[in-house]
Amino acid sequence: MKKVTSILAVAIMTIGMATSIIQNTASEFEFMNDISKALTCNDCATFPDDRKPPKGIA
Repeated sequence: MKKVTSILAVAIMTIGMATSIIQNTASEFEFMNDISKALTCNDCATFPDDRKPPKGIA
């Protein structure tokens, strides 16, 4: 009975550790996604007059 209890405890601990690692990895990817969105500068405060005119299509 002690062996079954110890095996069950190790299995539960392993599942808990795997779950926490998955959550940390998911939050890291979410953080990297936020940084990449900030670096693309979709919300830059440039006015249309400040932009260069588009190049013509050859």
